[in-house]
Amino acid sequence: MENPKNILIFGANSDIGSYLCPQLIADGWIIDSITTRARRNNDKHNVRLFLPSDYRKLVANNMVAASMVISLMPIWKLPDYRDILEAIGARKLIAISSTSILSKANSTNTKEQLIAAQLHRGEQWVNQNFSSGKRSALILRPTMIYGGARNRNINRLAKLIRIFKFFPMTGEGAGLRQPVHAKDIADLCLDCASNGFGETQTYILAGGETLTYRNIIERLFIEVGLKPRIITIPAPILRITLNILKSMPNNEDLTPEMLKRMEENLCYDHSDAISAFGWSPRQFQPSSKSFKILHHGE
Repeated sequence: MENPKNILIFGANSDIGSYLCPQLIADGWIIDSITTRARRNNDKHNVRLFLPSDYRKLVANNMVAASMVISLMPIWKLPDYRDILEAIGARKLIAISSTSILSKANSTNTKEQLIAAQLHRGEQWVNQNFSSGKRSALILRPTMIYGGARNRNINRLAKLIRIFKFFPMTGEGAGLRQPVHAKDIADLCLDCASNGFGETQTYILAGGETLTYRNIIERLFIEVGLKPRIITIPAPILRITLNILKSMPNNEDLTPEMLKRMEENLCYDHSDAISAFGWSPRQFQPSSKSFKILHHGE
């Protein structure tokens, strides 16, 4: 018989997962997590990690069940686990998507267009498969996520600042942003898992502060212990620099469109989440602890 506090998590090793799993354990949840990489079980947080093939064996023998599922992996990967979700009796799903579904939909870069299309397909699949019968889902679209060792947005910017001691821009960096902390998202996931939710809905999750791209860079300088030094560089030269950085490990996703977006507003209305959940995210608070973890982990 299923324990009502059994939960299956995809992406437990993500930044959101690093905050969410300890809280779930403290709240009495029993966590299974599917990972595509061979890892040791997370004894620190009492999370049982399974390769998909191993978990499917347990499913085939009726050894696992979980009505609640949280997906912290790219949402477009969920259809790959349709059989598992059906076999374990998943009725409630919390799935992380991204506002990139909006910001990258009209990008001139084919890779970014693909990301937006994949997000759309993933959300569409969730809506089609968790909007009838006793099934329902929350699709959460966070803005720029930060806070954690695996982040490739804020942490990468901090790394570049630490290495080069300056930051190049082609303009003023006036584009507005609303960075959202991974723990705030984890807190909301915990609350929704514990208290339940109704019909399938999609919510944007923005951070508690709206600031310019330049403001973000200035705060990162201060957090790594340096005086802000932002240099204006002609766009052609900066594009060449970007291509050089792109050839380095973990920078394959860098695109010229990122330079353009420094001047574009990427702000979103999250009033629906405020009304539905009392969503109250923190202001932008980058932590050098995350930067140090990233540095030593490379």
